[in-house]
Amino acid sequence: MNVQAYKNIIVPMLLETFEEREAEHIFKIVLEDYFNRRYFDVRNAVLQDEEMEALNFIFEKISNHYPVQYIFNKAYFYDLELYVDEQVLIPRPETEELVHWILSENIKEHLKLIDIGTGSGCIPILLKVKRNNWQISALDISENALKIADQNAKKYEVDIEFLQRDILNVQSGFFQQKFDIIVSNPPYIPKKEKELMSISTLQHEPDLALFVEDDNALIFYNKIADFALNFLNENGKVYLELNEFNANDVKKLFHQKGFSSVEIKEDMSGKQRMLRAQLTSTAL
Repeated sequence: MNVQAYKNIIVPMLLETFEEREAEHIFKIVLEDYFNRRYFDVRNAVLQDEEMEALNFIFEKISNHYPVQYIFNKAYFYDLELYVDEQVLIPRPETEELVHWILSENIKEHLKLIDIGTGSGCIPILLKVKRNNWQISALDISENALKIADQNAKKYEVDIEFLQRDILNVQSGFFQQKFDIIVSNPPYIPKKEKELMSISTLQHEPDLALFVEDDNALIFYNKIADFALNFLNENGKVYLELNEFNANDVKKLFHQKGFSSVEIKEDMSGKQRMLRAQLTSTAL
């Protein structure tokens, strides 16, 4: 059976779970990942029985909401190809936009940066690839996540200091240095918002990196702000990914802590998903 005939069988099956455009996209990326070739180069290929059997198994898992990124242990972030599994979040386009904001505003050759809650390491690895002279650290509470981040860093031969720490319990004297930039995509989804999320995320991505208690939804933002008061250099900046539903609450929190130039930025979908705050001498 050729690929086009196979597509005519699989895409209708995927339509039971996904919208048409997404189903078409999933079919193409699965074929590309399975054959490690562009879809353009395999679209006229003839599939062998064993290949169809393997692909059938993959598409069945996807139809049951298993993320394709975890099937192939592969996710893309900018122009990076990163290893991912169920120990880390799948990198999102919104996080790419956050990193782009950092790169566009910070062009100095030598800066010190720390990423809080690094997961797969997508943020610090990309920043180090783009700004090789920056001194970059990254922390996460999960030992398994840090192993994946380190594996991804080694792939791109970038030197990043990975630390296993819980940001909620980092004390004021923990670091002997200060940073010019703090960046984080922290857990920010109240448990009451689970009903708004995809089944695949709920069933397979790590709760630890996603959810906070309903009655303390800003816990990580509050701790990161306090961390910045202790460990950010004068005129240093904090960049955060946000929950669109409480973005202005985070902005208010940083104002109350004494930060200046607190700005919310919309993503490409027009949602309030990013924040930048600066620490001036008056707040120190």
